[in-house]
Amino acid sequence: MVSTFLSYNLINRDIRGNLERVSSSNQVAREEQYYKDNIGKVKTVEEFVDNYRLYAYAMKAHGLEDMTYAKAFMKKVLESDLTDTDSFANRLADQRYAQFAAAFQFSSETSIVQTTRQIDEVIGNFQQAIEDEGESVEVETAYYKSKIAAISSVDELLGDERVRNYVLKGFNLDTKYWNKDHLTKVLTSDLNDPASYVNTLTVANKSTLQAMAGNFNFNAAGTLDTGVTAQDASQTLALVEAYTFYVPSRTVPAEAQLNKDYFEAKIGSITNVDELVNDPRMLAYVKTAFGMEDIFLKSTIKNILTSDLNDPNNYATVFGGEKYEALTKAFNFQTDGTIAGGNTAQTAAQTATTSGKYMSRYDDAQDQKDDDLYTYYRNFIGSMDSVEELQSTPRLYDFVLTAFGFDPNDTKDSVIEKVLTSDLADPNSFANKQKDERYRELAAAFNFDTEGNKAAPRLAQSQQVITQTAKDYVITKTRFGHEEDKDAATKEAKYYSENIQNIQTASEFVANRRLVDFVLVANGINPEDVTNDFIKQVFNSDLDDPESFVNIQEDHRYVEILSSFNFDANGNIAVRDSGIQGRYGQMTTEYLFLQQSLEEEVGEDSAGARLALYFQRMMPSINSAYDILGDTALLEVFRTAFELPAEMSTMDIEKQKLLVERYMDFDELQDPDELQKFITRFTAMYDLANETDTSPLMQLFNGSSTSISADTLLSIAQLKA
Repeated sequence: MVSTFLSYNLINRDIRGNLERVSSSNQVAREEQYYKDNIGKVKTVEEFVDNYRLYAYAMKAHGLEDMTYAKAFMKKVLESDLTDTDSFANRLADQRYAQFAAAFQFSSETSIVQTTRQIDEVIGNFQQAIEDEGESVEVETAYYKSKIAAISSVDELLGDERVRNYVLKGFNLDTKYWNKDHLTKVLTSDLNDPASYVNTLTVANKSTLQAMAGNFNFNAAGTLDTGVTAQDASQTLALVEAYTFYVPSRTVPAEAQLNKDYFEAKIGSITNVDELVNDPRMLAYVKTAFGMEDIFLKSTIKNILTSDLNDPNNYATVFGGEKYEALTKAFNFQTDGTIAGGNTAQTAAQTATTSGKYMSRYDDAQDQKDDDLYTYYRNFIGSMDSVEELQSTPRLYDFVLTAFGFDPNDTKDSVIEKVLTSDLADPNSFANKQKDERYRELAAAFNFDTEGNKAAPRLAQSQQVITQTAKDYVITKTRFGHEEDKDAATKEAKYYSENIQNIQTASEFVANRRLVDFVLVANGINPEDVTNDFIKQVFNSDLDDPESFVNIQEDHRYVEILSSFNFDANGNIAVRDSGIQGRYGQMTTEYLFLQQSLEEEVGEDSAGARLALYFQRMMPSINSAYDILGDTALLEVFRTAFELPAEMSTMDIEKQKLLVERYMDFDELQDPDELQKFITRFTAMYDLANETDTSPLMQLFNGSSTSISADTLLSIAQLKA
């Protein structure tokens, strides 16, 4: 008679080879092929449980064969939202039910208009768009200033596209649909002649066209009189200011620079304090520069500017101290508001100091406005449920359009709607058929379905798998009473759950060792035993190729890890499977079915060897004594190994728990060497207790055993994992 240990060892030393052998057997191969061919056709829970062949296959694979009859119960399990800790499957003590539900996709993924990564990308795009916008204004303004002085006719003005567009944008006129004859007549009109072309127009924008005509100095022939330029300095400044107002929705550097140019051009001609405080633009500039925006009375600023700092009782010192004194020192006004002979309102150094303070404070103020805008976007974009709702919220919608380089005033909502409802997986979708890459980028930034409603995002891992991975990590880190690690494990799980959403390719994931190690630990693998090169080869593997790197590994957990990600052959996020079971669930179910089939085959000759193989397979998921007490086969292994009587199951559940913990060190048994020592002990004790390998232990796997009392099973079922 072959010993139990030898029977076990013959199988265990080549698990992969034996699984392949079992897979090739006629009966197993037929069931496996039927499952592969038909599971993708099932769309609902009812269809699944009504197809007994598929349903029984999956139940057997996940060790729930004895519950196959309980269809109503299992439907509640399958429909559980595993991201909800209070869902039905998550409240069951036996983790096999949650793992069974995790292998399917019956519970819908949470719909969300944007993930954290997508929000950050839109804000980043917006910041870049504004920066580019500011640079563009500066570049175009510099070009215009360099060209306008040399232009001598209307034809030259309209013939230079950049100059022409600058003028048209400055007056908020269409740059795409313009008429040369019309613009020529406008620019050559005499505003003092009531009968001139521009004065006799009846169009809505007549005043705008008149302003444009008055901004240039062309004669009736479209040329310039002797000694006259196309624009004088004040006309150019007026156009630049208008351009800055109309072109970008907001351009910080250009607006600040215009204010600075205005102040520095005027300050040299100021002769008394009244001229300064009575110029609103000059006054606003000074107040901003010295942080006095909250002072509304001109008289207060005037009192500060005319303070005599040599007098200890002067206004600036008494009422404001250093803050007011800084403003006083920046100017050279006397106590009567005049300027001493030979002086100016400011020296060059004082002007430089004032401008430096203004630019710095202007930037700070605008930065705060930007931060407020970004905070608004982060807080409210998640409340949008549809494209229609987004387009009906101007502040958010304009923000999005600007972020992707679209002018909110010149973009059709109908076009953007088609973009946002495009299915990027469909090469014929609207966004994919456009030559402009911005359309695809915009579509990818949101999670709207083809009906315009928010949908589940395309992630490297499904929300369900992310939740399960995080849960497995915390369990692994805190199992066996290591509660002191719970806070750190929970924080790490939060980090993973947030940052895995940012991963877009397999190479990005592999490059982030912190995320890689998290997944390894969650799957019971010591990260110190896995090199970067090994992980890279795993994620470069083709799961459909039986000879690929990951498929030839003895440890099947690497296949489970790879299949839990939604990467395609190129390492990009693939379209989510539309059936009830994705690649991860199907491959896991098929592998578990093979394991169950192999163990059944072994059990035909040696029930003890089957028990040993089962215990070895289940050990990584055993977290407490309750896991032993709630499984008839595991309990039999424990009792046999330590020669304990079957009557122990009639004891109080807590006493049974203490008994298991007295004999078994679950932490130690995670070590493969220690596990093998335990299995060797079990097989030896099994052979001593059973003189033959024909023990009726098959009952232990079909739920018919009465070796565990009903009270014990009920107590365990009511416990939370």
